Amino acid sequence: MAVSMKRLQRVDRLLGRPVFWTLRPFAGRRRASDAPPRRVLLIKFWGIGSIQLLTPAVRSLRTRYPGAQLELLTLVANRSFAEGLRIFDRVHTLDVHAGWWSIANRIGKLIGRLRRARFDAVFDFEFFTHFSAVLSLLTGTPRSAGFSSQHMLRGGLHTEWTPFRRTWHVARNFRALAGGENGSTVEARDLIPFKVSDRDRAEVAALLLEGSLRPGPIVVLNPNAGHLSLERRWPPERFAELARRLILGSRVGVCLIGSEGETGRALEVTVRAGKLPPGMLVDFSGRLSVGGLCALFECAQAVVTNDSGPMHLAAALGATTFGLFGPETPQMYRPLGLRAHALWKPPACSPCLNVHDNKLGGCFRGRPECMTNLSVDAVYTTVREAIATPSASPSPHTTQS
Repeated sequence: MAVSMKRLQRVDRLLGRPVFWTLRPFAGRRRASDAPPRRVLLIKFWGIGSIQLLTPAVRSLRTRYPGAQLELLTLVANRSFAEGLRIFDRVHTLDVHAGWWSIANRIGKLIGRLRRARFDAVFDFEFFTHFSAVLSLLTGTPRSAGFSSQHMLRGGLHTEWTPFRRTWHVARNFRALAGGENGSTVEARDLIPFKVSDRDRAEVAALLLEGSLRPGPIVVLNPNAGHLSLERRWPPERFAELARRLILGSRVGVCLIGSEGETGRALEVTVRAGKLPPGMLVDFSGRLSVGGLCALFECAQAVVTNDSGPMHLAAALGATTFGLFGPETPQMYRPLGLRAHALWKPPACSPCLNVHDNKLGGCFRGRPECMTNLSVDAVYTTVREAIATPSASPSPHTTQS
């Protein structure tokens, strides 16, 4: 039976402290070399959005250690995206979609492989999981760096640590850990977007043809937000009404997206949208590769999305992106892009999610008021004004270089 991400996080919190105190005496025995590292491991397990925000830090590491081999360790679900960035010399993965014994066995084998690789340095970009800090120590590398705070003791397992600043954007925190630009603000130009291939564009073109979408501008709607923090989702009936207004009022086609596990949400939006002119609303949820998803963002007139990984991918690709925020603050997670915007109308209780508790929330109101505060009128008006601008985005049927 597969173990959920939330259960993995709970186990990390439960076992983290005793494991920390067991290993803490061994952490101080490492002696870091003054020589520049030649082989560096970067750890970032959770989320393609976070990996996208990691790219400015990778730029800094390339500048700081020219000629060094930079390798990423992430979850197996993120492999295609990480490799598509073409900034890592190698991508290592861990598959946690299994039972506890299988996961433990895979972790044991992973530690063996990483120790044999003999890395010179490890940069642990996880916010506050104990597991990644423990893994950094068990690789046997003489030098490791990671985040720490008064809330978590994990920094004691690293030879170097940096405070995680809640008032900084996540990308800025990442780059500060990498030692780049003295912690200066990260700009859109610092991001490295996914490298969309002709094959990716052909995938989207085939789906658009199969879905009989009318030629013309399209707007992509993402009604999902992953499985860890469902409070971040704008209500499906509002996405449905937004789709209706875009189609009937602005005469643009609408594409719904989502992962294989999120097709139900997209279907609900489709049903709630009701009867519409043929060829104006298509559901691509569960049907796009990560490359195909990025190709769709490339040609979209606009992307309207919950606070999620796809939001960061779209913004990095230069799409006109509108991120809908509620329980999480745009100060840390706003989409970075030349044409990216964060829409947020918080009540007094927002933000309530933070990285110190692994974003494990639960709205005391029952229905997140921070998300329902965002009206369809406000979102539609903002999007309509953007797509009325000729330079907002390229035509959906043109090829981008």
